[in-house]
Parts: sequence; structure tokens; C-alpha cells
Amino acid sequence: MSITTTDNPRRIEDLAESLENIRAARPIAMEVLRLADDPNADAAKIAASIDQDPILMAQVLRLANSAAFGMERRVASTQIAVAILGFSTIRSIAILVASGLRNLKHSPPESFWEHSAATAAACSILSRRFSVSPGDGFALGLIHDIGIPMLNCADPVTYAALSAERFDDSDSCLAEANEFGMDHAEAAGLVLGMWSFPEATVDAVARHHIAERPVSNEGKLLAAADALSHLAVDKKSEVDYARLEMLGFADDEIKRYRKDVGGKTGGILAGLLRS
Repeated sequence: MSITTTDNPRRIEDLAESLENIRAARPIAMEVLRLADDPNADAAKIAASIDQDPILMAQVLRLANSAAFGMERRVASTQIAVAILGFSTIRSIAILVASGLRNLKHSPPESFWEHSAATAAACSILSRRFSVSPGDGFALGLIHDIGIPMLNCADPVTYAALSAERFDDSDSCLAEANEFGMDHAEAAGLVLGMWSFPEATVDAVARHHIAERPVSNEGKLLAAADALSHLAVDKKSEVDYARLEMLGFADDEIKRYRKDVGGKTGGILAGLLRS
């Protein structure tokens, strides 16, 4: 993964330091990340670790009880929540909690959480089309833009100026790279790679704003879901329609999926942000 150089090399050093500091922020979340990658770990073992961190436990239970997962009865057991959400989603929740995104001194842009929820919804809806499991797809969409709050924390004043007119598109990525030495997709790829996420996930996230047609199934899924979530939430049009058409979507499919994503996003967002 290439990183653009800038006239201010301290930017890259400062950002690298802030990313490394995140790693030590919540040791229980880091242990959950390790267990989620352990082929010998089961839901009971992961749940026991989650239960040691009240914030992580609350986040897992909130999301499992959200409308997006359609449970008839309230889920009160962390172990059941882990089984419902799946290891991939648990891994993604752990990194969101470890990163402290709910408690940052400088909050991410207002649209960050809604776009993350909409992309998670789109990924889960479109996943089978690209031969990715719905659980893995949901997790991929949930964390794909984690680089945005990372850049924002490094310099909130500068990032606010960069994102005032444009947010989460190729032009904003270019502005980020010129200022910080990397764009938010590259920053997210660095974080996920540092925390041993699957290579396919890291590559899809790091490259999700590159104009060329993605090669991997995960890359195609995230490119399509990111475009669809913009259409469902942000009402962007030409560029996002073009991305979906490049990936083989017909106009009637785009309209149908756009409605489905809009209907599912609210429940996921509530599960992420509800106090």
C-alpha cells in the first residue's frame, strides 16, 4: 500500500503515533480481537472476555438487540449476542470500542456514524451477490471508514476544513493525502493491518476509493455498498451510479437496493449510538 509523501513529514509521524496509541487504549478489546481470530475460541470464551469490559459488553448487547437483527425477545446474554452477531462483527465492534470513537475529545464528522451504518446495511444486503457471507459483509461495512476519525483526531481543525464541502469521495481523499500523507482509506488499512484483520478486508478497505474496478469479492462488495449507502443516505448521484453500473447493477436494482438500505440503516445506527 503506497502512502503519498507531503511537504510536512511530521504529519505522518504524528498520525502513526496516534494510531499506535489506539492499540493500547483498551486491552480487553484487544484480547477479543485476538480470540476472534483463534480457531479454537468459541462464543463462550469470547463472551467471557467481553464481559470484562462494560463498555464493550454494552455495545455488543445494544447491537444484538437493534432492529437490524430482528430479535423477538431481548438478548441479555453476551454469549447469545456473540452467536447472533458472529465473530466478524464482534471483531469490528471491538476495534470501534478500542479506538474510543464514542468518547473521542474531537468527535468524527456528523455523517460518519450514519454512513458507517448504511454501508454495513448495504454490505449485508449485497453480500451474497459477491460470494461474501452476510456477517463478514456487515463487519466490513461497519469499519470501512475508521480512518476518518483517526485523521480527524490528528488535526481536527484541518480535517474540519477539508471535509466542510466534500466528504468521503475521491476528491476528499486526494485532499487528505496532500495534507496528512495518507487518505482515510489508507489510514484505515494501516489500523486494520496492525490489528491482524484478514488481508482481504484490509485490502478492500484501503482501496475502496480507487476508481478502477476492484478485483476481490470483498473489494467489489465494499465499492458497491459504499456507493449505495451514499445514494440511500447522502443522495449523491452521478459518481455513485457510475460505480454501481461498473459493477453490473441495473437501474431497477439500484432503486430497490437503495430503498432496502434506507430501511435497514436506522436500526443499525440505533444499535451503535443508543445510550
